[in-house]
Amino acid sequence: MQALTLILGLGCVDYGVTRATERQSWTQPSRAGGVDVLWVVDDSLSMYEEQEQLSAHGQAFIDLLLNVPVDFELGLTTTDMAVRGGELMGPLLSAETPELGAEFTRQLDLIGEGSRDERGFDAAVVASAALTRQGADLEVVFFSDEDDQSELGADSFLAQLRDLVDGQVAVSAVTGPLPQGCASLVAAADPAPSYLQAAEASDGLRESICSSDYEALMERIALQVLGMDKEFALTAVPERGSIEVRVDGVLIPERERHGWAWDPGQNLIQLDGFAVPRPGSTLVVEYYERLGFGDTGGLEP
Repeated sequence: MQALTLILGLGCVDYGVTRATERQSWTQPSRAGGVDVLWVVDDSLSMYEEQEQLSAHGQAFIDLLLNVPVDFELGLTTTDMAVRGGELMGPLLSAETPELGAEFTRQLDLIGEGSRDERGFDAAVVASAALTRQGADLEVVFFSDEDDQSELGADSFLAQLRDLVDGQVAVSAVTGPLPQGCASLVAAADPAPSYLQAAEASDGLRESICSSDYEALMERIALQVLGMDKEFALTAVPERGSIEVRVDGVLIPERERHGWAWDPGQNLIQLDGFAVPRPGSTLVVEYYERLGFGDTGGLEP
């Protein structure tokens, strides 16, 4: 994605430094061939609370999928290869599925309890073979409180998926983070280095299963599987308070949820939820370039 920077105006300030008004624009790409989405949910006994959280907040994931004009198909399987062997929990879901949110939740609720031998990589390969369409990208989301126990390593697993798919492949991991896992009021998890390695190697998301905000978590996963960029690098350091963000001409509010924020450490504009530009939409950011940046040795706190 290329950013276009234009100098819109020049002015002089009291200490004789020229200030430029910057304008950058980006056009959000689209998944022209569509995307196939596979959730692989750990169904071992220790996952009861986490499965409840996933089911309770699944509608946030579905709402974003339905709000974006991307052709998708969605399937669910489990990490249990002993009994289910990577079979899908029900029919494939799409935007044409009646009451899609309720059907997604129904399939999640069917998962129940399965084997403690969590073989998510093996299950994903089997399920992907039944799910993938010609020309479509593939997004796999692992949801587990333990690491994978398949014989496949992360690299071999990704290679097998890429052999099945014409388009791009990405893996996201909602698991226990490195190095020690996590614990919260609603979840506890061991670290999952194999899942996390697959996510890192394929530019997928790495999220904590112990998140305190599952609604925001589900929205981030939806944006990932839809292929929508939500972070945009600025070419100059802006004056705090001068930034204006528009999507297709509509002014976007500065706020944490469904708005934008500026990350001064990385000099990024970050958008959240329904504020993220839809495929084919144009994002425009205007701001005054900050003066005297070189003299301070860094950004102001």
